[in-house]
Amino acid sequence: MRDRTPEAAETRLNRLLNYILETSVDVLGFDAVTVSARHRAALSTVAATDQRLVAVDEAQYAANEGPCLSVLDQDDPILISRMAEEPRWPQFTETAKHFGVEASLSVHVPVEIEDVAASMNFYARRPMTVTDQLVSASSGFARQVADSMAAVEEYRATATLAHQLSEAMKSRAVIEQAKGILIADHGITPDEAFAMLVQLSQRTNTKLRDVAQRLVDARQHRDSDATLDQPLDMP
Repeated sequence: MRDRTPEAAETRLNRLLNYILETSVDVLGFDAVTVSARHRAALSTVAATDQRLVAVDEAQYAANEGPCLSVLDQDDPILISRMAEEPRWPQFTETAKHFGVEASLSVHVPVEIEDVAASMNFYARRPMTVTDQLVSASSGFARQVADSMAAVEEYRATATLAHQLSEAMKSRAVIEQAKGILIADHGITPDEAFAMLVQLSQRTNTKLRDVAQRLVDARQHRDSDATLDQPLDMP
């Protein structure tokens, strides 16, 4: 059976991103590519074909400037054909040259996830002339990355909702069990049994589900009905 946990979804996202990134490098002729993401104010590299070049991204995070950050909120790609001739972002260019990067292309990833922005950053170890066709193709890969991230985010939200619904169903089930015990023991109506649970919940500052679970557990472990009220301090 396929693992449908959020953790498994995260693993599939990583595999899919790696496949898209490896393909984009092969097709476009760069040496490496990374994906930068901003979640609220936090910046991180979420995927990379060459882990050594994550340092180039991180230099931009540390300086709070650079092409991978500039395209987070804009659609226009940023191309640097020759790193030695780039006057902007000195911390980025110095780090890039240190790691042998001579050219870069950063493109916006149009991900539609609340509080998330992303960019795709291509690095080459030689000067490059990037054509309009190449930029267009890189934007196509960026859309694939966005679609992958959105799909997994939707799956994660669905999994979270399913877990919440499951927990709610368990809560209702244990509350109904507790009501049944009170009805049987005290000869009261379902509404009166529920009112007893609510009263105890309020008096002990305990969640209703936890009160009900204690009552069910006590019934399962006690030897006689006489011990029911004592451990639960029922009214």
